[in-house]
Amino acid sequence: MTEKENGIPENTADALFHKPGYPRLRLATAYVPPQMSAREMFTLREALQKGTLFPELYRPYPHHYKYPQDCEV
Repeated sequence: MTEKENGIPENTADALFHKPGYPRLRLATAYVPPQMSAREMFTLREALQKGTLFPELYRPYPHHYKYPQDCEV
């Protein structure tokens, strides 16, 4: 199938990895909420531990893994 037939350029990832006979499904969509202000920021140490500098972007997930006693979390 060419670009004219399906409307997708042949050198895109979608065209390169699409298997004929399978529907084109969107598997995931990334979303980052907008930052309200940069007034509040974590300390550098907190930011490295939490993965973000901005408190309004921090969304912790519950831990299901038990760390060994000698590990710091």
